[in-house]
Amino acid sequence: MIVDKNTTINEILNAYPEAIKFFNEKQMSCGSCFAVKFDTLENGALMHGLEVSTLIGQLEQFLQSLPTRI
Repeated sequence: MIVDKNTTINEILNAYPEAIKFFNEKQMSCGSCFAVKFDTLENGALMHGLEVSTLIGQLEQFLQSLPTRI
């Protein structure tokens, strides 16, 4: 999956359920937020005062650290 600023948080969580840990560590309560269904990474970053490119880089590192799925 290619993650960019237009990827919705819901798409990420559907592809990588473990990513909820990443968002929680960033103080982004994506697991309990109604906007997760339609908010993009860019909107989520802006709403939480984060730089979107930095957030994407950190998320990509997190996703790469996950065990490989078979």
